[in-house]
Amino acid sequence: MPDLLQPGYLVLGALAVLVLVLLALAIRRRRRAAPAAPIALEPAPFLERTGDGDGPRMFALSKPVIIVGRAEDSDVRVLANWPGGPSVSRRHAQIRREDADFIVEDLGSQNGIRVNGLATHRNLLRDGYRVSFGSVEFVFHGARPSQADRGDA
Repeated sequence: MPDLLQPGYLVLGALAVLVLVLLALAIRRRRRAAPAAPIALEPAPFLERTGDGDGPRMFALSKPVIIVGRAEDSDVRVLANWPGGPSVSRRHAQIRREDADFIVEDLGSQNGIRVNGLATHRNLLRDGYRVSFGSVEFVFHGARPSQADRGDA
């Protein structure tokens, strides 16, 4: 019977253990799940003012309730020197977030609100809808509709 404690056998045994460990690591690495695809983050919802005039053109809709008007404390403040600015009441309308939806609602303004050209008192907003407060127009940019909303499901 050979003596397994001889230096040659010890080296062969160590090499065999090393090969087995490397093989186990390679198999384990191959079994790991592929990294998840990066998540595309939607930009935060906002109103974009159309037309001419100085002043801000983008208004983030980051609060649960956004007030639109000429008052100094309005979240979306329409300036009187904007084209059509005087047609906007001090507290003209509000945009309220309800779960993933945004609802625009008139607050008793004199010149009303329009969504995509139609007069309304209260309306759901979708990405790309045009919203007019008096005669100042904005475009609503929000979350893209889900597959179920588009009928692709």
